Amino acid sequence: MKIDLNAMADRYEEELYESIVPFWERYAPDPVHGGFFNLLDRDGSLFGTEKYLWMQWRNVYMFAKLHNDAPPERRRAEWLPLAESGFDFCERFGRAPDGEYYFEAEADGSNPRRGEAHYGVMIPCYAAMAAAQMFRATGEKRHRNAAAEALAQFVADFRAFEMRTGCRKFGIYMHLCCVATEVLGALGDGDGSVRRLLEEALGRVPEFREPRTGRRVETMGLDGRFRLESPLGRLVISGHGFEAMWFMAEGAKLIGKHEVEARIPEWTREICSYALDRKEGGVFSMQDAFDRPLIMPGAGLKSWWSQTEGLLALAYAAALSGDEEFLEEFVKLDDWTWRHFRDPEYPEWFTSVTAGGVPVGVGKGMPTKTFFHLPRCLFHCASVLRSLARR
Repeated sequence: MKIDLNAMADRYEEELYESIVPFWERYAPDPVHGGFFNLLDRDGSLFGTEKYLWMQWRNVYMFAKLHNDAPPERRRAEWLPLAESGFDFCERFGRAPDGEYYFEAEADGSNPRRGEAHYGVMIPCYAAMAAAQMFRATGEKRHRNAAAEALAQFVADFRAFEMRTGCRKFGIYMHLCCVATEVLGALGDGDGSVRRLLEEALGRVPEFREPRTGRRVETMGLDGRFRLESPLGRLVISGHGFEAMWFMAEGAKLIGKHEVEARIPEWTREICSYALDRKEGGVFSMQDAFDRPLIMPGAGLKSWWSQTEGLLALAYAAALSGDEEFLEEFVKLDDWTWRHFRDPEYPEWFTSVTAGGVPVGVGKGMPTKTFFHLPRCLFHCASVLRSLARR
């Protein structure tokens, strides 16, 4: 298959810088209280003013990341002030006196609420990523301190979660891989503790592969056993499998774990064997490890973020292996995703579609969707495609 990689990278960059970024620049910032509105309808209009702190931190991360790493000709002066506005809002209203990170609050920061156990564990992860990018942008000590404190809180929270529940979560360890990579790359590591966290994550993530099916399940006991008698114990979140692959690729490269890098194409190929919907197209959002009925809300739909993580994993696997098979899979998923998730009338992408690709979630900003997964995918895919074109 002949693929014009530079043309594809151009398309990804144009979508990012000419459509997605302007949408969030225009509709999300709160000029009165700072931070960002999260609940945006299809056309960008507000349908609620609640602010979800874990989404605020993701916005901060993405605007700071683009300020730091976008091509110079694409960079805009507005991005860092937007990131700073979000960071300041989170710093003022996002943390409880006991150190726990809040999940949501009113537009002015009042009436902050804590999240459910699993969501609450994840919030300091995004805070650490955002603060690390802010430190890269500003060099300010407060951003360095915020990143270190948030990472420490994330680790403390998920360790406590494990002791309380007696189980480990795949999503937590793949995020540990990501946040440790971000913090290590931005702050360095004087005592080696962040590198040790990254090494722990790189070791743990492969353990969630259920050996009979080859699928990555979300939950395992602290004793290393799978809880396959329960539907929740058999739950496979397909996008997590793909997301973990490119997280591991970046983390392993950072610390020179070449033996891990070498396994990623093989693991990605195995995830493709069950996560890609060969009948309808796209990436399944959820599956049962043994293909039993699912009990989770949203089962049967396909989410925007699962597709973006599939694209990222395939691009990284192609770069690591040089195998044309991954580029061919990338092109197929690219075609399906852009046809079914990209809104033909307004900027930004739909939240969810049916198995066959009919949009059912047309909101552009939701409690779980913000300026994060899609722009991150467009940014990194364009970069990887450019690197492949230079070979």
